Amino acid sequence: MLHALARTAFVLSVFALIPTADAELVAYWPLDTDAEDVVGGYDGFTSGGVVFGAEGAAAHSGSAAEFNGTSSTITVPYATALNPGSFTVAMWANADSVAGFASAITSRDDDSDSVNGYIIYNDSAGRWNFWTGGGGPSGSWPQLPGPPVQIGSWTHLAISYDAGSQTMRLHVNGALERSASGAGLYSPNGPQTEDLHLGSGADNGRQFYFDGLLDDVGLWDEALTTAQIQDVMNKG
Repeated sequence: MLHALARTAFVLSVFALIPTADAELVAYWPLDTDAEDVVGGYDGFTSGGVVFGAEGAAAHSGSAAEFNGTSSTITVPYATALNPGSFTVAMWANADSVAGFASAITSRDDDSDSVNGYIIYNDSAGRWNFWTGGGGPSGSWPQLPGPPVQIGSWTHLAISYDAGSQTMRLHVNGALERSASGAGLYSPNGPQTEDLHLGSGADNGRQFYFDGLLDDVGLWDEALTTAQIQDVMNKG
């Protein structure tokens, strides 16, 4: 208990230094030793053999969680706060393969009437790829494909959506990789009611398993700037 309190105090003190304007850090999963959210209390639970304690992305990020690509996942029960209209998700990822689609994070609700949510894929073309639900019928996923996945190498990924300007952005290693805007085109979180998944995908988290390591996953309720994302990457 004391360790958890100390860790939370440290996390909050570090993030207090990061100039995130009006953005609130909604959830932060360090993935050092468990699937606990040390900020918002949106704790996940593991299944399929997630292993903690792997070497992390950087000295300030602690250790990492390892996913086997076939069964391991962390499920975070659905909460409205985890699906804000504007958002940023940041994380470190280190993939062991590029076969098929593999999801580092998925918060999606894809049915026959409406597609909502957000995904970071290690996609079938071997690229990092940010998907958002377009609010249309099943399969209507606006995408921002990024650079090739470097197997065995840590990459900092940040995806964001600004509801005001209807703009989605993909940052890779602190640099803006791609962005896209369109009136009425992007509505990623709409009537989303599914759980959030780390290390797997689909609505139920039982497909698109990620093979590799994940570290320091954070969710904000606004679209951070490039400078703010760089601070997050460099400070923890």
